[in-house]
Amino acid sequence: MKRLMIISGLALLFIGACSKEQETEGTVLARVNKDTLTLEELIYQIPQEYRSQLTAEGFPDIVENWINTEVIYQKAVEKGLDKDPEIRAIIKAGIREAIARKFIDQELTSKVSISQQKVDSVYNAQRDSYKLEKDRFRARHILLQSAVEAEAIYSRLAKGDDFEALARDYSADRRSAERGGDIGYFTSDDVDPVFAEAVGKLKPGSFSRPVQTSYGFHIIMLTEKQAAGADLDSLEAKRKIQEDLYTKGHSEAFQALVDSLKSAASIERFPLSDSVLAKQMGIGLP
Repeated sequence: MKRLMIISGLALLFIGACSKEQETEGTVLARVNKDTLTLEELIYQIPQEYRSQLTAEGFPDIVENWINTEVIYQKAVEKGLDKDPEIRAIIKAGIREAIARKFIDQELTSKVSISQQKVDSVYNAQRDSYKLEKDRFRARHILLQSAVEAEAIYSRLAKGDDFEALARDYSADRRSAERGGDIGYFTSDDVDPVFAEAVGKLKPGSFSRPVQTSYGFHIIMLTEKQAAGADLDSLEAKRKIQEDLYTKGHSEAFQALVDSLKSAASIERFPLSDSVLAKQMGIGLP
């Protein structure tokens, strides 16, 4: 839930100043002086794992963040900061990092494949070890922006109005609202401490009074609780096995790729003395 609720904020962190002074191709979202932001550029700048979680409602904030960054960027360039050695070094490193990551993705995606037979084999051999490490909850919530709104909705719930219907109609968390407020499974570590405390006091089927977090005011309904030590559902256990095997395979393939590239490259290393390092970094020796 926490990740879904703050996705727009997370995505903003990855949006830099992407400017084009030439004729722009694509769907233009904003323009600052002669520089533009297109939908295509913006999508490329958002990490793959966040793209599917973005909605049209979140785009205005992202575009506004680009505008804020762009006006600052243009003023900085006007002052010549784009020629600053530190900035140029950071840009150079960033470009190399981005290209290297793209290359790794292309090289390893086809080489790391986990068969269902392998997953089933691991599961059958270790099924007794796949248990919940912590208490886990499933809940619905209705997120409101003011205490007055929250109390009004709570009163309607207390009179018997349907929780799912109210979530769909009034919750500010529109992604979960589409599912009647359902936020899926989580542990107390996954959510705001205030939210976790409220959930911990509920019994399945009951709902809380409004509680306030940094996101607003929540009314929470607990729909399920699973105690630590309970067996994981077989599908969930197999999904975890799949992820673990992929992570291990990816790590091994990555190391093999790096070792291969290093063995074919001409590499020289020039160690620095403590005195030279201290002088360059502006630090004193112990």
